[in-house]
Amino acid sequence: MTSLIAMFLNVVSGVIIVDAVLSWVQSESTFPRSLTGQLTAPLYAPIRSVLGSQGGMDFSPIILLVVINLLSNVLT
Repeated sequence: MTSLIAMFLNVVSGVIIVDAVLSWVQSESTFPRSLTGQLTAPLYAPIRSVLGSQGGMDFSPIILLVVINLLSNVLT
């Protein structure tokens, strides 16, 4: 069971990284970015509500990756 959760966290981390990289080169309405955006938006929302606007910089992917990494370390 732990390995299944760890694998899920790795997949989520990968989607977050792909979404962050695509955000530099594609608009939110193009295909791969729209899919990754729909998957990650619910995960980013609580972090963005706490952080607020940071002048164009979005730190929510970094914070979410740190939280996922901590969860993964606790599980293993």
